[in-house]
This record gives sequence, C-alpha cells and structure tokens, in this order.
Amino acid sequence: MNLLLTAIFLPLAGIALLWVFNDSARSAARWIALATSLVTLVLVGRLVIAYVGSHGADRAGLATAAKMGDGFADSGEGAGTAPDDAGDAEFDRPWISSYGVETHFSLALDGLSVWLFGLSALLTLSAVLVSWQTIEDRPGAYFALLLLLETGMLGVFAARDLIVFYVFFEFTLIPLFFLIGIWGHEERRYAAVKFFLFTLAGSVLTFLGLLALVVWNFYHATHGVLDFSFAGVTAGLVRHPLPPSLQLLIFLALFAGFAIKVPLFPLHTWLPLAHTQAPTAGSVLLAGILLKVGAYGFVRFSLPMLPDAAIVCMPWLLGLSVAGIIYGALVALAQSDMKRLIAYSSVSHLGFCMLGVFSLNRLGIQGGVLQMINHGLSTGGLFAIVGMMYERYHTREIHALGGLARRTPVMAFFMVLFTLSSIGVPGLNGFSGEFLLLSGAFQRGWTEAPEAWRFAGRVLSVAAVSGVILGAWYMLWLVQRVFFGPLREPSHDDAHDAAQHEIPDLRLHEIASLVPLAVFVFWIGLVPQHFLQPMAETLDPIARQIAVHERNAGQSGERPLLAADRPSQAIATEAGGSPTTASQRCPSTPGTQSGQSGEQPQLALGRDAEGVARVD
Repeated sequence: MNLLLTAIFLPLAGIALLWVFNDSARSAARWIALATSLVTLVLVGRLVIAYVGSHGADRAGLATAAKMGDGFADSGEGAGTAPDDAGDAEFDRPWISSYGVETHFSLALDGLSVWLFGLSALLTLSAVLVSWQTIEDRPGAYFALLLLLETGMLGVFAARDLIVFYVFFEFTLIPLFFLIGIWGHEERRYAAVKFFLFTLAGSVLTFLGLLALVVWNFYHATHGVLDFSFAGVTAGLVRHPLPPSLQLLIFLALFAGFAIKVPLFPLHTWLPLAHTQAPTAGSVLLAGILLKVGAYGFVRFSLPMLPDAAIVCMPWLLGLSVAGIIYGALVALAQSDMKRLIAYSSVSHLGFCMLGVFSLNRLGIQGGVLQMINHGLSTGGLFAIVGMMYERYHTREIHALGGLARRTPVMAFFMVLFTLSSIGVPGLNGFSGEFLLLSGAFQRGWTEAPEAWRFAGRVLSVAAVSGVILGAWYMLWLVQRVFFGPLREPSHDDAHDAAQHEIPDLRLHEIASLVPLAVFVFWIGLVPQHFLQPMAETLDPIARQIAVHERNAGQSGERPLLAADRPSQAIATEAGGSPTTASQRCPSTPGTQSGQSGEQPQLALGRDAEGVARVD
C-alpha cells in the first residue's frame, strides 16, 4: 500500500478503534490515540527522511557544481520534483474524470510542504500527551477529533489538486470547532462560532479565486478540460497569463481566505479568543499548524500563480505585516493572562513570517517558511507549558504566580528554552529564521525597492526590528514574573492547603510531549542548512520567477542580479556554455518562457581575480 496515503489516513483507523470503546473507557481511549499518533509519526518520519535524504543530497550536489562554475545548478531544473524511486511519497488516482472535468486525488511532498507535513504529525503526538490526564469528559470523542484533525492537517500539505486541497482546507475547521466548543473554557461556544464563521467566510472567497484560475486555464487550453492539478494550472497561467486587473482581483480573493487563516492584521480578532478558550491540545495545534495553512497558501498559490499582482500589492502587504508585528507585540505587553499573551505573540511572530514571504526574494521567502516551522515548535511548546500550569493551579493570571522555578525546575527549564527560542537567541531555531527573513526585508527595502516607495520600504524594514526587541521584552517579563523571584501561588482554602505544597513537577508523559520539540529547537538552530536545502528546490524557482516579472515590469530597483534570481541564459553564458532559454532548462518555472515578454537586457555577475563580485 502507498506509504503516503497510509500515513494520512491511518488516524481514521484509530478513530474506528475508539468507536468500539465507549466514552467511559478513558484509559483505553488515550492509549489508542497515543499508539495511533505514534505509528503515524513513524510513517511520516520515514517519508520526510526519505525526501530529505534524496533531495537534500541532490541540492548539495548542485551547490557544489555551482561553485565549480556549472551554471546548471541554478537553473532550477527538477525543482520540487520527487526522485525516481519515491513512489511511496506520491499518490495519484483519477477522482472526477467526466463531463470535461479532470480532478485527481493527487498527493505528494515537496520542499515547501515536507517540514510542515512532519510538524503536523509531531505536534499531534504532543497534543495527545498533554491531554493525557486533563480530559475526563467523553475522552473517546475528544481523542477521535484530535486524530481526525491530524488527517486534515496532513492532507492539506500533501494535496496536489485544487479540489483535494480545498476539501482538506475546510475539513480542518470541523474537528477544531468541536474541540473548542465542547472542551474549551467559559466562553468556548462563542469562541468556536467566531472562529468558524471567520475562517469559513474567507475560505469561500478563496475557493472562488482558485476556481477562477481553473476556468481561465480551461478557456485558453487546447485540451478543453477543467484541470485542477497544481502543475496544470500553473503551467497554463504561464502560457496564458491573466490580465493585470483580473489577476489583482483574484489575488484579493485568495488573500481574504489566507490572511484570515494566518491571521494577518487586522483580520486577527478571532485568534486571541480562540486560543484562550481552546483546550491545551487545541491551542498547540492551532498555533503550531493551522495558522500556517494561510501562509502556506500564499506561497503555494498566490506567489507562483499571480506574481504580477503580488508585486503590485507588495508595499501594502509589507505594511500590514509590520503593523501586525508591532501591534501584536504591544498588545502582548498589556496582557495579564499568560495564554492571551502568547496568543498575541503569535500575531506578532506570524507578521514576521509574512514579512519574509512578502519580501518576494530568496532570503525572505526561505526565512519566512523556516520561521513557520520555528513558530510551530516554540509557540506549541509554550502553549503546552501554560496548559500544564493551568492544570496544577487553575489560573493563568501572571500576577497570581511567581517563583515557580523552585517548585517545578523541569517546567522552568522548558519554559526558558522555548522563550529563548521564541525571541530568536542565536544557537536556537528562532534566530536562523528571523535572520533570513529580516535580511530579505532589508534587501527589499534598501536595494530592491523601486524609487516610488523606496523610503517607505526602508522605514518598514527598520520598524520590523522593533518587533524583535518588544518580543524579548514581553517574553522575558513573563518568565521573570512567573518563574523567578519570591514564591507566589494562588490562595486556597484550608482543606486544600496540604495539597498546595505538593504541586508536582512535570510528569513523564508531559516531558515526553516537550522533548521532541526541544530537540528540533536545537537542531534547526545549530544546523539550519539541513532544513533549508530541501526547501530551496521548491522556493528558489518562485523567487526567480518573481524577479523576472519585476524586471519585465520595471518594478525593481537597479541592482546586480544574484545567482538566486538570474535568468538561466545569463548563467549559461557566464559558465562558458551556449545561451539557453529558461524554458529549455526549467519548463516548469513560470514566467520564463520565450514569448512571455520582449527582449530584456541581461546582466551577468562575474568575479575578478580576488573573487569580488562585479557586473559584466
């Protein structure tokens, strides 16, 4: 049986087992959920390791060839494709093939989705473990919804057909709606309804935008079939680009759904309430995975399919991202509830992710995608720890707690670790992502912005750095107040005084839920290239495509072309070979086919005798 298909739908087998046991069988329900999520993680890990082992090695080989002067390394050929022996990592079967409709149940991994796919399985296991002793009401239904949510999350990142993507995209709303509405806190029903209505309204507009892309491709294709595959739609839009006005309209439709999902300021109002009212596992998965679906949609669809609209909207998108960074940080500083503080920190951190993506250059896009992974690890761990504290003290108020490092040193260690990860301390995962995306933002604002908004671009790039300072301020303030200083715990009546002095440190299952996240915090921080290499195969062609569209539209500032975004013709000429068109080298890369635009003068970046770059 296909390994990818098995990994995605294995949680449904766990749900079937949970159905056999009634809700009173709490122990059986949690063990079934644990076993199912653990086996799923093993299968997903095998897929991720196989992909990284083949594509990471290939990318390293291409980089070595580039250093030797072989321009083929940067041509993007084969970017985002699976190796020949990766049959278990792909699945494609006809789904709807009649009446001029061609929809396949198509699943595969690439550099953009592979780490998000793995993170989904990892955080689901953590979510099961943090719920081990906290769920007493209908545990079978609770764990079934967690496993159902896992299938939706895995499916949305593996989908390679627009219909399949949208089905999984909407499917994730249902289990989380019930998790918040049934097992949440005091205002859980209001929070669940608000979350559902916000995300559903945006999703409908997103679907209309995706459908418009398919219809445009249909009316300009020769085969006369409604093709919903990612590759088919992208290739069709390259051959027959949308007019600028229609491209902008569709971009805004996609923006509506994806920006709410992120959420991007000012469409974030549903998020703090949903986080605050959700059970701990719901907050972990919402922050760690589901918020990334919106950012993933921008990189998967908006940038490669609508590059001209992305370029036109770039100044406004960068402005919204920076506004979210600063607004989220300032509001987090004003919070007295730990969970709300971390919820608003997510608004700020996801603003950083989108700042990188909307910089529309190689550094920014890679940094933004890497920061999605980093945010999932650090914020997922922080929400888990806050849930563990709430389980012990039944309060999340910062003023009610203090000096807890004396009583719970292991919990304090993990809290400090994930806090340092969140604020981007060098050596931990947050630093590598923030460094790349801020480098991309400064590159955009100071060297690539057109004259019309160059000053604004520089102001935005500098203003974004304030988010780093504010982030360190509110997170270190939180840790200092809660875990250090004089011991301060909530007051209890006399009947509970004895139990008050027996507050346990982290239990074994709680430590097990945090250790895998901590391992990746160090791993990404110390060896980020191991995670960036597989991403580059998919993300670099997107950055090159946008650079070509910018030059054709005259939107970019004057600068020498970099190896990341030079047309392959200039690369081949520099390497001493015959000029080759981009379409010959990388036919799957949109925006580089001959006939797309008029002849453009190309710059070749050479090196003098001392290795210093020069423009030829």
